[in-house]
Amino acid sequence: MAFSRAAVAIATFLTLSAMNLPSVSWAEDAQSRLPLAPHGTKFLFEVIESHDAVYLGDTPGHMGRDGGLKVRPNVALGDGVYRTDGETTTRVGTITRAVWDRVSGGLTVEFDPEPLRRIAVGDEVWVDLNPGPAGRPTATP
Repeated sequence: MAFSRAAVAIATFLTLSAMNLPSVSWAEDAQSRLPLAPHGTKFLFEVIESHDAVYLGDTPGHMGRDGGLKVRPNVALGDGVYRTDGETTTRVGTITRAVWDRVSGGLTVEFDPEPLRRIAVGDEVWVDLNPGPAGRPTATP
């Protein structure tokens, strides 16, 4: 009887231990399914919210989001937000928050405007999903 209780205890321990181990094949598969965005991949989104001084000492900011990403973004705080009008591309802001929803392929970007740049709800702006080494956009308008 003692032998069977010990065997059950060992089997239970091994099963629970195996459940807590990360799967190497799952991690490799997740990386292969979503490749890193190539340099110059433009991500267009609409500005859906504008706010003024949410926190004490804060400045005006804007937020936008869109979905459909099939690649992993490589955006960071301080990267530029751009607007293209015709053939002219202008930096209109700086990223202050970025949230990637991997499940839905969505990206939410919050940004501070450049001085004297008017940003309105409904404006279409973009970020480079993987800026070049100098941090400048490599995407073409």
